[in-house]
Amino acid sequence: MKLWTIQHKEAYLRMLRDGVLRADNAHLFCEDDFLTAYNWMSQQMCLRVSKPPHGVQYPVWLYHTWEGKRKRPDMRQSYAATGTPIVLLTVEIPDEKVLLSDFDLWSMVMNECYLSTSEEDAFPHSPEETCESWNKIFDLSCSPYYPSSLSIQATVWEVQKEWVRKAEFFTAR
Repeated sequence: MKLWTIQHKEAYLRMLRDGVLRADNAHLFCEDDFLTAYNWMSQQMCLRVSKPPHGVQYPVWLYHTWEGKRKRPDMRQSYAATGTPIVLLTVEIPDEKVLLSDFDLWSMVMNECYLSTSEEDAFPHSPEETCESWNKIFDLSCSPYYPSSLSIQATVWEVQKEWVRKAEFFTAR
């Protein structure tokens, strides 16, 4: 499966040296704000894909579809701080190692909100029901109640060096 990921240049250089790119807990995008969501996605990876390699706690994030098209993401959408050297990697990863989910609906998980499917379903729910509702992000048929920009994200436990097809270097703006 062809995917794209935006990484810090240092992470890419470490992958070239070590042969594998893995999420570095010291440089997570979520820090403390979205830890519940990242832990939940890690659990889903265990249930739906496989257990992580030894020492790996969080998956690497990639893009499958950007704004409804199978294309690389817009580099102007990078979350890196201005002036940060980054790299866009085009990779080819075996399908069975990838978990796809709706990029936009992922924000509901990050904000710990109940993901309803209709206006009638939008009343307060228990924490357990809220967590269960997040499974809807894996239904890529796009519920009409939550119109999506059709951006699909992917998570994998690691990116192996031999999966990289192209590396494009940029400086974040």
